[in-house]
Formats: sequence, C-alpha cells, structure tokens
Amino acid sequence: MIKNVLITGADGQVGSELRELIENEKYQLLDVNFYFTTRKILDITHQKSVENFIQENKIDTIINCAAYTAVDEAEKQEAMANKVNKEAVEVLADIATKNNIFLLHLSTDYVFGGDHYAPFNEDEPTNPQGVYAYSKLAGEEAIQKSAPRHALIIRTSWIYSEFGHNFLHTMLKLGHSKNEISVVCDQIGTPTYARDLAATILTILQQHKQKLPEGVHVYHYSNEGSCSWYDFAQAIFEIAHLSCKVQPIYTDEYPTLAKRPHYSVLNKKKIKEAYGIEIPYWRDSLEKCIQRVDKENKRHKIGIIGSGFIATGLANQLMQNPEYEVAGILTRTDINARKDFLQNKLLTNSLDDLIATSDLIVECSGDAIYATETIDRILKANIPVVTMNSEFHVTTGSYFVDKGLITEAEGDQPGVLAILHEEAIDMGFKPVVYANIKGFLNENPSREDMEYWGARSNLSLEMVTSFTDGTKVQIEQTLVANGFGADIIKESLVKLENDDMLEGGTLLAQEAKAAGISGAVSDYLLSSKLPAGVFILAEHDQEQHDALKYYKLGDGPYYVLERTYHICHLEIIKTIKRVLHGGGVLLNNSQTPRFSVAAIAKRDLKVGESIIKAIGSFDVRGETVRIDEHLSHVPIGLLANATIKKEIKEGEIVTFDDVDLPKSLALSIWEQIISSR
Repeated sequence: MIKNVLITGADGQVGSELRELIENEKYQLLDVNFYFTTRKILDITHQKSVENFIQENKIDTIINCAAYTAVDEAEKQEAMANKVNKEAVEVLADIATKNNIFLLHLSTDYVFGGDHYAPFNEDEPTNPQGVYAYSKLAGEEAIQKSAPRHALIIRTSWIYSEFGHNFLHTMLKLGHSKNEISVVCDQIGTPTYARDLAATILTILQQHKQKLPEGVHVYHYSNEGSCSWYDFAQAIFEIAHLSCKVQPIYTDEYPTLAKRPHYSVLNKKKIKEAYGIEIPYWRDSLEKCIQRVDKENKRHKIGIIGSGFIATGLANQLMQNPEYEVAGILTRTDINARKDFLQNKLLTNSLDDLIATSDLIVECSGDAIYATETIDRILKANIPVVTMNSEFHVTTGSYFVDKGLITEAEGDQPGVLAILHEEAIDMGFKPVVYANIKGFLNENPSREDMEYWGARSNLSLEMVTSFTDGTKVQIEQTLVANGFGADIIKESLVKLENDDMLEGGTLLAQEAKAAGISGAVSDYLLSSKLPAGVFILAEHDQEQHDALKYYKLGDGPYYVLERTYHICHLEIIKTIKRVLHGGGVLLNNSQTPRFSVAAIAKRDLKVGESIIKAIGSFDVRGETVRIDEHLSHVPIGLLANATIKKEIKEGEIVTFDDVDLPKSLALSIWEQIISSR
C-alpha cells in the first residue's frame, strides 16, 4: 500500500514535473505523502543517510529520478557517473529489498546501441556505447541483482521540459541569438516531454495504490513517433516562430566525447497494455511544452556571478522588476558564513546549478582568470553572457568572441562609451577621440591611504587601489581601443590633465595627428573638476556645421558627445534587455586585439616573493601596451598566485621570464592568442 513516497532528484526535469503535478492536485493521491529530495537534502550514495530518512518518514515507495545525465562529461568523470547512476541505485535497491519498498527507477534508451532499425522491445539485448550508458545499465543490473519484491524500471529517451537545461532550451536560446545552426540528422529517437512521463508515473502509483506489482518489471516510455535531432530542432523553431535556419549534418561532422546511439526508438506496447495509457505524439507534446515555456518566460531568469558591490546592487534591482527573476548568485565564499547579503537564499557555489536555471548570466566577479573558467562553461551551454568585467575582456575575451554571445555591459565606462559610439555613428558623426574622465591619479599610493578611502567609499581595498593607481582606467580604455579598432597615442596613454572636454579632446586629437594617426584614439582626461563620465570627440560633415552650431554644439570642427554619469549596476539591466531582445553585442575586445594591459612594478620585486592578485595590489599597476611590441609581457589580469623568479626593478614590465604562474585556462588561452600573431 502506497502512503509515503520518496522522490529523489526532485530538482531535475521529471522530478520537477512530478512536484508540479502533485502540488497542483492533478492526480487523486491526496492521502499520499510525498517527500521531494535533492542531493543537498539527501545524499542517496550514503546508505546510512537513506536508511535514516526511510525510517524517520516511514517511506514505502521510492521514485528515483536522480541521475548523472551529462553524457559527454561522463567520459571525463567516470567515477562520478558511476557513483550516481550505479552506486546510488545499489543503495536504493538494497534498502528497497530489505524493507519491502516499492522502487520505481528511471533508465535510458542509451543502454541500447549499434545497428538497429526497429523499435526496441524491453527484452532485447543491451549494447551500451559509453560511460553514461554503461553506468545506467549498471544501475538496472543492480536492481535486478538485488531483486526487490516490488520494482519497476522505466527506460525513456530524449527528455525535455520547461525545467532545467535541455535540448529544447538550448535551441530556443540559439534561435533567438543565431541566424543559422547545424544539427545532427542521422541519430534517430523520440523526444519525451517530462510532464507526460511524470503523469504516467503518477498513473502507475494510482493503479498500484492498494496492491503493488510483484517482481522486477522493465518498461519503455517515450512519446509516440520518431525523428532526428535535426527534425526536433526544426519543429522547435516552427512552433516557437523562430526564423533560425537549421542545416543538417552527420554525426561524424559533429564529434563528441561520448558515442550516441544511431537509432534508439522504444517500443511502448508493453506499458500501454499494462496500464491502459494513451501516449501523445511527440510534436503535440512539444507544442504544449513550448506554450508553457512562453508563459514562464515572461519573467527572464538572470544568473549573477559575483557577490560584491555590483552583484548586490544588480540583484536588488532585478528583484524589483517584474520582467526578471534572479536565478541564483554564484559565489566562491562560504554561503553559511555570509550575513551581509540581502539575497542569501539565492547564493550558490554550483556553476552547474546556475547554468541549469538561467536564461542569461551576468559576470561581474572582476577576476579575469575565474571569469575565463566560468564563461567558457556558460557559452558551451549556449547561454548568453553580459559582463561588467573589462579585466576579463582585455585578458582572454578575444578568444570567446566567436564562441557565443558575450558582451560588456552599459554602466561601466567602456559600455557607456559603446552606447555613445552607436549613437554617434547613427547620427553621422565620425569619432576622433574615445575619452574617459578620471578625477585623481596616484600611481603608487600608500596602503594607509587606500584603506582610509576604501572604508570611506565602502569599496574593497583592491578596487579603490586599482582606481587610484590608474590600472582600472588603463584596462577600460584598452578595451575601448580594441573593441572599436581605435589606436593609442602612446603606451600607458597620454592621461592629459585638462578641465574642459572640448579643449582636452582637441589637444588629444592634435597629438594623434602629430603622431601620424589618421583614425580615432582611446585615452582619458585627468580632471578633479569635470564630472565622472565619458565623452566622444567627433567630427561631422561640413554641411551640418551650421545646424550643429544652432543646436549649441559649437563652431566645430570638433564636437563633444558626453555622458557625465555612469551608474554601474543600475545600467546593466539595459544590456540584459538588449541581449534578450536580440540586440546583439554592445562591446567586446575584438578577435584581433592590438593592445593589452601589462603589469608594471611599483617597487623592486625580489626573487621568491609572491603576488597573490596583481590588480589593486601594492606590487604592480597596469599600463596599456602594444602587444606586438611586448610579446613576452604578462597581462596584469593573468598575474595571480605568481612567484617572482627574476628580480624586477621598479617601473619595469613584468615578463613571463620573470615569474612562475600556475596553469589555468586563462593562461592557455593567452598563449594561443600570442602564438597566433
């Protein structure tokens, strides 16, 4: 008799659909208690924990929806795949056998493989082709070996739903951001709407509520019909009214770590006859799911990486906006120790969880190396990224330009200049100088002063130091130069002291011409009197000069287009909206950057000394350099956890010969950038 049901993997696709159907009382199981658990609530690989949970809650039925489903990652994480898909099932099967518990376990079409061209029956020989497939079959075998008195194994295929990360969500994101994609056309199976499978599971519970099935039974369940992944993608775009074109390709043109079955259609005759169910055709279910996704997507789910000043302000703003929902906030800190964050319940240490629940992710950690790791994984999941992290862009951002949609945000000076640039071009202006405005510069400030100003400004010591010593503005204007194909007048920039934008901009333009530069340049003015912000010095056609004079822009030939404020976290939402509505990239570092930000010693650096993090340190500052003239320089964003191996004099550029750096994806990417020059 079914009274107390444990559902594992409750945050997965089938588990989430079960929860929704049950909580909305779609099935007459009101006298049954359901216990929804995730890996955070119950570790099903730990037998004692499961036994205690079973006893405390008098569990008589287990529905195991938990699984390691990252098919390609399983090839690299074999131990983890086996732990979840095999060892955890062994634990559940053993407990079910000892306690006379009804166990319903979900398996996969991947247990089949090889040449086959007719729907698989339940008793046909299995032939797994990879680590994931072997681990899932091992889970089935564990149940058969343990032989609980009451058990069902349901194999299913190509699961999708409005929950989690799946093929449907990937295609919808690509359909909004791409004009054309390629999808494999020679792998045949059946898409399965997780909600339909969840409904079937609840039907089974209803029918066995009083009398449980005897023995271990294997059933197949998927939606009706069959198609290729190419057909599936085409159907998604048709139903969602997306204009993205799908090009068919063969499996050998799209190599993956794990081998997929070429044909894995399942015969559902047995489960239909056993439980009298009707199974919907796959396209009909897909249409229903997309309708629900459209309804749900009225609120876009935004993930945030970073939990500092910018992230806090952005999260607060998003939570007040009915169009957005904060999916989660990724932090490297101890969540349990955080008492300073208003959205503590949204904090997570799992990038996988953030990716699974986000439509778009904002990266604002300020750490180039960390951002490289996270953005690489996010873009591989086809999720767009908005950054407030110019440090990342000038370090490794160029590598990612063609890897997915990634853009710097409006709000910080480079993003604001990008908006001004777009407006200037639309109005027919020709930019001559892209200029930042900086109020104060001390290239080698004392720790005592920085601690004072950090406390007074409520900023971290690193942040206030990087502002004061000029590193931050050098990084920002380097990103602007690379992003717009502008030049620089000199390395380390001119940093002209002037209290008038038109006069100062004109002087920079004249210096550029004297240096033989015909295009635009990127630099900044140093002024304690001008407001914080940016401006573009621009030219216009002669025939517009009278009109521009009438509009109070002056006599020419140069005109100032200004934005005398930048409200970092409050403006990010404008770029979020831009990306979600198909507006594309605002600013990136370009695929062929000419400039980088080198680390310059602030003091004599001795052999054996360590630099934990260079940006905002009292060891080095950042200065703009031409990459081709300094191929051996260490970008300041890469200089972290470094050990000095050759003495470096104050004012010298730090080179790769001078330091030992730990291996990282960011370092590997920079080496690729340099080797391609």
